Amino acid sequence: MIRAGLIALTAAALLTAGCKTFDFVGSKGPTITTVSTTPPGALVTVEGFGECLSPCTIELDAPRNITVAKAGYNPQRFVLEPGKKKVDIMLELSAPTTDVDADTLPDLPGAP
Repeated sequence: MIRAGLIALTAAALLTAGCKTFDFVGSKGPTITTVSTTPPGALVTVEGFGECLSPCTIELDAPRNITVAKAGYNPQRFVLEPGKKKVDIMLELSAPTTDVDADTLPDLPGAP
């Protein structure tokens, strides 16, 4: 009964609060981890618990599956272990390129 109330309270807090900190209650005591990305503003999803925009803090007491995603960048998935104080994630562009394909450029009006 207490556990159901705790789950409902946690869900309500996640729905009404800003996406900054997640509390995962356990026997060993939670640790707080700061998740930062380059570039910032990536969506950090904690499987089964919620999400936040980086940089953000996550409080956990057990390993959790994490997905970090941002439009135009390759998503990254990993397990976040308790005890880490800070995690820095460098996102890679989905299709980085330095070349310009002249065949795909449109014709400009008045160009010869």
